[in-house]
Amino acid sequence: MATVIIRDNGRITIPSSLLKKYALEEGNRLQLLDVGDGSFFLTPVESKVIKSADQAARKVKDANVSLEELFQELDRERRDYFTTHYACH
Repeated sequence: MATVIIRDNGRITIPSSLLKKYALEEGNRLQLLDVGDGSFFLTPVESKVIKSADQAARKVKDANVSLEELFQELDRERRDYFTTHYACH
C-alpha cells in the first residue's frame, strides 16, 4: 500500500512505482470515486475514442480483413450513403 500526502491546492503525487506499473503519465485523466467514509477509488479515465478504435481494430483483426479491404468497403459505404441521402433523384 502506498501513502500520499495532500499538498497545496489538494494535489497528490502518485508514487513512481505505480506510475510505471500502470503506464500512467502526465496528462492522463483519472476519475476519483467517493465510496463513503472518507474512502476513494482513483481509476484511469479511458478515452471513448481510443476505446472505440481498439474495439474496431479487434473486430477487423478477428474478421481477417486487410486494411486495403477495409478502406475499399468504407469507400463503398460512403458512396452508397451519399447516393441514398444526398444525390439528386
